[in-house]
Amino acid sequence: MTHQSITDQVSGTTVPGRLRAVLAEVSATGVDGLTEVELLEVVALLEMTKGAAAAAQARATARFVEERDARVAEMAAAEEISRREASLRRRATRSEVALARRCSPGQADRHVGAARALVHELPGTMAALTAGEISEWRATIVVRETACLSPERRREADRRLAGGLRDLGDRALAAAAHRACVDLDQESVVERRRRAAASRHVSVRPAPDGMAWLSILGPLVDVVGAHVALRAAEQARHVATGDPEADAAAAADERGRGAWMTDTALEMLSGRAPGQAQPVEIGLVMSEGVLLPGERSGGGADEVEVPGHGALAGDLAREHVLRLLDEGDERDGETALWLRRLWTAPDGRDLVAVDSRQRLFAGRLRRLIELRDATCRVPWCDAPVRQVDHVRRVSRGGETSASNGMGVCQRHNLDKEAPGWRAEVISTGLDPGGGPHEVRLTTPAGGDVRCLAPPLLGPGRAERRPVVEQPSALEARLLALLDAA
Repeated sequence: MTHQSITDQVSGTTVPGRLRAVLAEVSATGVDGLTEVELLEVVALLEMTKGAAAAAQARATARFVEERDARVAEMAAAEEISRREASLRRRATRSEVALARRCSPGQADRHVGAARALVHELPGTMAALTAGEISEWRATIVVRETACLSPERRREADRRLAGGLRDLGDRALAAAAHRACVDLDQESVVERRRRAAASRHVSVRPAPDGMAWLSILGPLVDVVGAHVALRAAEQARHVATGDPEADAAAAADERGRGAWMTDTALEMLSGRAPGQAQPVEIGLVMSEGVLLPGERSGGGADEVEVPGHGALAGDLAREHVLRLLDEGDERDGETALWLRRLWTAPDGRDLVAVDSRQRLFAGRLRRLIELRDATCRVPWCDAPVRQVDHVRRVSRGGETSASNGMGVCQRHNLDKEAPGWRAEVISTGLDPGGGPHEVRLTTPAGGDVRCLAPPLLGPGRAERRPVVEQPSALEARLLALLDAA
């Protein structure tokens, strides 16, 4: 026990209690009536406060992880637990940090690594962060750029960077740290480059206005070479080939350079011919009134959701469906269009669950839970649903049903099976009085996290009241066809 913690207990004030008081003070701070000089001073002081808070958070994170890992190591050394269970417990410890920091487990892994480096290997950077002289991000730059060095050489790099920590820009600081690494240990820098090449990958993430980013992380020479080749192909389309039909088609193409390069790259990557439909399944969740606006009985906005990606305007959804139908007709029905009925609560917020007698979550039951949960149900994770698992284990009487199922990423599915973790269904989504499907997740440290199923059409929309009306003639026919199917 440190001297400070003894003082806190004697005075009757714990460290968390003092921090809550500081949080309340900062939250209650007003800026009305301040002069321009005072306003800028508030901005500067709060920036310093964030740095000092990040340093305290790093110390607490490092201590928590090290004490927990030490206990796990003792149990593994005494052969009380297996090596696999020890690894699972260590990973679950990082997931507890993720819940405390309200971030994904992957981000928590990086926070833990940065915290331990700052506490044990980068004293100068940690001192500047503690004093509020640098931001958490600038400290992270030093941690990231010096990660390939041994602890001794890392401390030397930290000493060399002390003079520029407070004055250099972010890029200049990263460059200075890289120079120090090259000077101190060229072999580790070369090995780091080799490991980086092994981590090459392709990722996709949503962008505004119905767009998305496709990113390729690869060796610099290869990526730049591919981009140069694509630009050369785009420039070549403006050069006459002597073929009248090809030259006429190129002249009629009004796409700009960026649009042409994007369309060509996506067609080549997916193996499609120009204009061919994308051969993948994309779910569009919408009401029948959105699909058939002329037959809308209940009114309301055009609300469409692409599970796992976000909202889509009703006009764009109808345009997409019509394009698929047209392409299917032109290509002898190559494009398949499936219509599935989803039963919701009266207000349309929650997807209503159905029971199943099967042991594994598969088929329509799995698809229903994937539609209901969209992404990993654990807060702040946002990872895709990789596994659908029982909240209450089958061995303990848990049934294979939507009410006892939860969509999670692979890591959180393993974490909730670690010792000390508990999951419990609080609301099935079908309880009297309504409410979404809810699971309470309890961590070994005693923290409780609410895992709520998101609205079927995504958060951020206006709440709707139930509308009970008779279906139109077209809707009645549509429902009859679905029942017959």
